[in-house]
Amino acid sequence: MGHKKLSLRNPSDTYPTFLKKQAKAFVDDDKSERPVLIDMSASSASKQLETIVKKNPTAQIVDNYDEQYAELLLSKNAHLYRANYEVQVASIEKLLHEHYDNKEPWRLGTWVYFPWKNQLVHILAQKDFEDLRTIRNRDLILADEQKKLFDFDAVSFGMSVGSAGALALGITGISRRLKLVDGAVISGSNLNRILTGVTSVGKSKALVIGRQIYEMNPYSDIRYFNKVGSDNIGEILDAPWKAKIAIDEIDDLEMKVRIRIEARKRKIPVIMATELGDTVMLDVERFDQEPNRPLFHNMIPGIEKLAEGNIENYREWTKHAVNIIDPHNMTIKMQESLLKIGTTIVTHPQLGSTVMMTGGVIAFAAKNIALGNPLKSGRYVMSLEREMLSDHQTRHYRKAHKKHTKVIKSAVGSM
Repeated sequence: MGHKKLSLRNPSDTYPTFLKKQAKAFVDDDKSERPVLIDMSASSASKQLETIVKKNPTAQIVDNYDEQYAELLLSKNAHLYRANYEVQVASIEKLLHEHYDNKEPWRLGTWVYFPWKNQLVHILAQKDFEDLRTIRNRDLILADEQKKLFDFDAVSFGMSVGSAGALALGITGISRRLKLVDGAVISGSNLNRILTGVTSVGKSKALVIGRQIYEMNPYSDIRYFNKVGSDNIGEILDAPWKAKIAIDEIDDLEMKVRIRIEARKRKIPVIMATELGDTVMLDVERFDQEPNRPLFHNMIPGIEKLAEGNIENYREWTKHAVNIIDPHNMTIKMQESLLKIGTTIVTHPQLGSTVMMTGGVIAFAAKNIALGNPLKSGRYVMSLEREMLSDHQTRHYRKAHKKHTKVIKSAVGSM
């Protein structure tokens, strides 16, 4: 599931005095998994808040509670939205006065301390905050549907392509409780497809993505697993709560099979989005509706044997992976790249723009499964090249693509 840190050197060992002094002045918190929430309605809230400030005297205070509540009021009073600015401000001021009811504003809502940013942020109480966060989803997602989506617990295996799916769930208001499974760290080459910055290099993929989700919604509940294996796959699916959907975005074929075997036992649907150049392929396996459904749409009979770890080498892995994907779904460029792996390129190429598309596709599938809409098991292919590039629609291209597909199948078959 990706690699650990490649360099074990401490860069500060060679720093001059002024850099060493600066490095000691700020110690990066690379272990905190979740923010600290202080519900100001609790009797001990003021004391808790004071303790946080005393322990972190350099913490930045960000208090936009007033602005958050003002926009919530504006959004709930649609007639004010089109009014001129002066009318909006006067009307909102009156409603804010009623809301505070002579209470000191700092004593309302929730204060959230983000250890990794050393920030103390004042936000609305949970219901108001999540209403505000999702109010522009209406009426594409109705209020009662949004509640179902928040309560649709998910587990996401793999935080490379899977990071886009996890972030899409978070931003849409799906799966308030989410398990992230990945033991790898972010590398410089990951920056072409994981939505983060250079300061994340060397940090846990799962932790970086989990923190981003918490910053979107501090009321989330993220759990982290740094590995998946035969000894803990059941725990990941079941504890501390049972997943209602599993998102598979890992490369380990043995684990891909095990995830499906265990999900099928529990009647948990599995979805997998694969990016192929500028094409997104979605596989949906509705084990919740079809508890005896063959894995991977029965495209490879006997694939369950891979759960026993029968993959001998990378060539064997490539053979199975290509058969699962089916070369027919790849563009010619993507097909050609497969033959270069291990010689001129280290692994299959990926595009960040397509990975971002997979996030939307994953969120769409999860949303419709959660709401009971008729999303059937099967494979769905969305190709931007095929839809938008005129040369990909010609008889000449189709003929060339068919020829290349045969070459790839022949090459894979001889592995």
